[in-house]
Amino acid sequence: MAHNIRAEIARLAQPLANLTPHPRNVRQGDVGAIVTSLEAHGQYRPIVVQKETGHILAGNHTYQAAKALGWDKIAVTYVDCDNEQALRILLADNRANDLASYDDNALAELLTELAEGAGLEGTLFEPEDLQNLLDDLAPKDFAGTHGVDPSGDPVDFGEKFEVVIECENEYQQTMLLEKLSLEGLKVRAIVV
Repeated sequence: MAHNIRAEIARLAQPLANLTPHPRNVRQGDVGAIVTSLEAHGQYRPIVVQKETGHILAGNHTYQAAKALGWDKIAVTYVDCDNEQALRILLADNRANDLASYDDNALAELLTELAEGAGLEGTLFEPEDLQNLLDDLAPKDFAGTHGVDPSGDPVDFGEKFEVVIECENEYQQTMLLEKLSLEGLKVRAIVV
């Protein structure tokens, strides 16, 4: 197969032979998962390459997946930058992925919707991933955390529990402290 680049970005196609994985890329990607995505959807966003060197700054593993699929071209966006900025872009792109997270409730809703339709194929999520997520989000039986375990025996939690509550302003903090104090709780304000 020559390539499976989506029509929207096909004009950016460049020969894989002109590109080089960045020699200082420290990220270890899941090339197999990217192969699965490329097979299901084609390449839908270009990789990012340093114009001067041909080193890949973002998309090293997409490049590897395309090679594994036997592609001869891949969509590329070139950036004109020096070697130091190239390293910074390489690291920033990888780190941004590390810092990302999911809204688990919204993810569960979206995956459930897709699973009920055509299934999860092409999402890189498996049915057991969805089940584990739903299990994690299910309400738990907290009887054991309120002084009695499920057998009915008292539970000794130790001497002290703490809760931190962030308030929007000093007035809200004062009102909350007063309310909790009236309920017999020992409270204190922390200024951060």
